[in-house]
Amino acid sequence: MAMIDAFYIFTKGGLLLWSTQLVKVKGNPVDKLIKEVLLEERVGETTARKDDYNLKWKLINEMDLFFVVVYQGILQLAHLEGLLSSVAEKFLNHVAGGFGNGLNIKHVDFDAAFMEVRRKVDKEALAAKRGQGSQGNRNAVDATKGAATSAKTKGQSGATGGGKGEDDSEGDDDDAKDKLTEARAKLLGKKNGAGKDKKKEEPPAVEAKKGKQLRHWDGEGKVNKKLAEELDFSKKVVQTGDSDAALEAQKATFLGDSDDEEQWAKADDEVESLSSGSDHEDEKKAADGKPGRVGGLFKSLTRSVKNITGGAVLTDEDLEPILKTFRFELMSRNVATDVATKLADSVRTSLVGKRTERFSSMTSTVKAALKESMETILTPKRSIDVLRAALNAKNAGRVYTIVFLGVNGVGKSTNLAKVAYYLKHKGGLDVLICACDTFRAGAVEQLKTHSRCLDVPVFERGYGKDPSDIAKHAIAHAKANGHDVVLVDTAGRMQDNEPLMRALAKLVAVNSPDLVLFVGEALVGNDAIDQVTKFNGALLQMSHDPRNPRGIDGMLLTKYDTVDDKVGAALSMVYVTGQPIVFVGTGQKYTHLRKMQAKEVVKTLLG
Repeated sequence: MAMIDAFYIFTKGGLLLWSTQLVKVKGNPVDKLIKEVLLEERVGETTARKDDYNLKWKLINEMDLFFVVVYQGILQLAHLEGLLSSVAEKFLNHVAGGFGNGLNIKHVDFDAAFMEVRRKVDKEALAAKRGQGSQGNRNAVDATKGAATSAKTKGQSGATGGGKGEDDSEGDDDDAKDKLTEARAKLLGKKNGAGKDKKKEEPPAVEAKKGKQLRHWDGEGKVNKKLAEELDFSKKVVQTGDSDAALEAQKATFLGDSDDEEQWAKADDEVESLSSGSDHEDEKKAADGKPGRVGGLFKSLTRSVKNITGGAVLTDEDLEPILKTFRFELMSRNVATDVATKLADSVRTSLVGKRTERFSSMTSTVKAALKESMETILTPKRSIDVLRAALNAKNAGRVYTIVFLGVNGVGKSTNLAKVAYYLKHKGGLDVLICACDTFRAGAVEQLKTHSRCLDVPVFERGYGKDPSDIAKHAIAHAKANGHDVVLVDTAGRMQDNEPLMRALAKLVAVNSPDLVLFVGEALVGNDAIDQVTKFNGALLQMSHDPRNPRGIDGMLLTKYDTVDDKVGAALSMVYVTGQPIVFVGTGQKYTHLRKMQAKEVVKTLLG
């Protein structure tokens, strides 16, 4: 028999109907499967690995039942699929007529029936394997016979025309020798001619130019420590006659009009959420014939099935054209290809075999399933209230630390300044900015510009230093001087640069920040998965404490205002990491920071 460890049968509501453990299962792989896969709208994947166990499952929509097999090592998927299908069929026949909604079954005696099914499936798999082996042997014998016959025929034909073949080969050898001799002669002639021409056409000697001298900005001669310190402008404040005017210009760039700032300060304690109308308004627009935000895509998806109403059983044939269009529409809105495919498969798995409600059309059933799946994925599974967490840390007498990381050029420094503005004005917190980008020229000066606009101090140690050590001293400085929050800015780096990723993992491991935020662009599609997956994987794999690795805790999406309806990067990042979108940046100013609402993103994607 195939070595499986356990088998479970339970309802969608979580009621365990029957289970067996053939081998003692360590940990809780099925609990993790339910929490991290089945409740996360990932049922279309059908396989997962949890706690060193492999799990494969089958969903029977007619009865809302899950059949899960747990095993270790490698087993043929065809065998497991056969086992799941046979057990599901046998179980449904076993409890036929007395199942109802599953709540009236207190105990199912299925042990003997399961062992019978298991023996039958194993026997069929063994017979199929033997059949394939004998068929392979027959094919090998036939191939050997065919090769022998071919060789015999070839030998006979060679004996018949052997003289002609030898003459042809000798003639070919003579032609090759003649061509080789001719080519050598031509090559030798070119070399001799080139030498003569070179002597004739040799240009007159040109006077050598003097090399360009190195320029030093504030001094001449060899670079020394004194000169290097003079050129390090990150350590001194440059005073100019119009510094006040320059500061006002910078404030105008990042703060905008005083009326906007005052209105933002008087708003609720929370950052304004992204919203643009309610579901009722969208339905009203659709009724008036106006294009609502959700109507467009659903209209094109369900045009072919909207006449079927009530009591219809959904099949693969009904859903395939709808979900195919659905995948392409998602990809056109920057959802990564893999994520769009898996989401469509998940919706298919959850709908096949379902019967539409009495007064519900197939259109409304598919629409509800698509919306529910995406909203479930995008809804945070834990609290992401940064302001409340920072205030709680302050009340507990400790410093709240956030590390911002990401690839080059996504806007980490600017959005760090937005978060600083938010924490300072909404929570009255004393914020310290830590400059750990010691690589990019001008990075420290950029933070100092934001510092002057925000009236927030910057902790920096110039360039070329160890970022993890700078962050450690910044947190110690914050504790000693009464700062409430430390925002750590890191250098941008590509996800494939292993040395820089290792340095980033060291910074996170040494300082144990309260929140690790990945800053990404809303403009990217498939690259979003590559970036966030490799950043998260590098932090986990290169962690200094393998027993308690630390990955990405959340994400901040920048340039969200530039993508219109192409907001698929949000769905892709959340699906891959399982972590929430904490903030989205919607502009250049400090007040352009919003919280993302799952329903709004779904409307935008499907509109």
